[in-house]
Formats: sequence, C-alpha cells, structure tokens
Amino acid sequence: MNVQTATSSLSHQFGLPETELIHKSLLAFIEKEIRLAELEIANIRERYTVFSKEELYQAIQNGTAVEHPAWEDYIIWKNKLAHIVYLRQITAE
Repeated sequence: MNVQTATSSLSHQFGLPETELIHKSLLAFIEKEIRLAELEIANIRERYTVFSKEELYQAIQNGTAVEHPAWEDYIIWKNKLAHIVYLRQITAE
C-alpha cells in the first residue's frame, strides 16, 4: 500500500480530512521523538548520577566520571537537547 492510499484509507476510517490526519500524525511523531530524546538524556543522568549536562562536564573535568565514554555521552546529551529544542520550535509554529 502506498502512502496516498494509506492516508486516504485512514482518513476515511477515522472520519478526518487527510490534512488533519497528516497534521496529527506529524505531531504524534514529533512528540514521540521528543520523548525518546528525553529518555536517552534520563539514562545518561542516571548512569553518571548527575542532573545537568554541566554537572556531567564537571565530573569529567574533575575525574569523577571516566572520560571515555563520558565525553561521548556529554556530546549526545548536548545534541539531544538541541534536537528537542528544534522539534519544539516546529510544533510551536
């Protein structure tokens, strides 16, 4: 089944105009992506017992967190935060 057929079929099934179905689907997808990014950040917080990426940075600097893989996790954290900001900007428009 191609995208157009699926969209048309689901639109009919749910009694929604196709544009509304697409809009709601995109919002649901974006919300899921935000939750997944937040979950990954929560896992990093738990792994290092820190609350913020700044605390993780300090733990790396003072040697309480092992540089590898802490640096990679710090970078992932920063990237996930940027990703969340971007996705929230999209939904705010």
